[in-house]
Amino acid sequence: MKIAIIDDLRTECELLSEYIHRYCADHQLDAEVTLFKSGSHFLECFTPHTFDLIFLDIYMDGLNGIETAEKIRETDSDCLLIFSTTSQFHAVKGFRVRAFDYLVKPYSYEVFEETMRYCDETLFKQSRYIEVKEGRTHVKIFLKDIVYTDYSNHYIYIHTKRRIVKCYMPFSDFSALLLPYPQFVNCYRNCIVNMDEVDVLDEKDFVMLSGERVPINRGLRTEIRQRYANYEFDKLNRRL
Repeated sequence: MKIAIIDDLRTECELLSEYIHRYCADHQLDAEVTLFKSGSHFLECFTPHTFDLIFLDIYMDGLNGIETAEKIRETDSDCLLIFSTTSQFHAVKGFRVRAFDYLVKPYSYEVFEETMRYCDETLFKQSRYIEVKEGRTHVKIFLKDIVYTDYSNHYIYIHTKRRIVKCYMPFSDFSALLLPYPQFVNCYRNCIVNMDEVDVLDEKDFVMLSGERVPINRGLRTEIRQRYANYEFDKLNRRL
């Protein structure tokens, strides 16, 4: 696990680093921790998709934590962002950059440990993948990269964050690969949505973070709206 800590107070960086190493020792995990003294220092060194987890202090000189997070999200939508701060005043802005959690200073090791447990679960989920055949090539697709899938003329079209993967297989076989995972729902005839990639659920459609709209079967709208609400509630509840 690669972790970055961005805080202009060295004592805070060192305490958080100590907590991380303690947690990893207790849970038999490997971690590479890098400390940064400011948001601008981090961005000068940052390469997208380098870090799994980034801790940011909000109140820093120069670029604050929210501004730094906005820059990160321009090129990296996957890493987990956790704000360590003295206040949750910026919670709404943190939501815009999809903050994973908040650690309100001063926090105990036990509070930190609970956050890290959920990070572990999420990172494990992000590492899961399916394998399909595109033409003559076997392609590995991470579940976290799937936005939605549809089906036409015996072909599955897997819409990922980067491209569309086309594979020839029965929908029943393909759906058996995805539907066991709670984030996926069959919302329309032969169409599956990744609820982690939903921005808004309106009256008739899922509106994805990509801006694409995926229709919901009229007869299933009540059921699917409830399932989506339950899924979002479960995610939130596990963070509290």
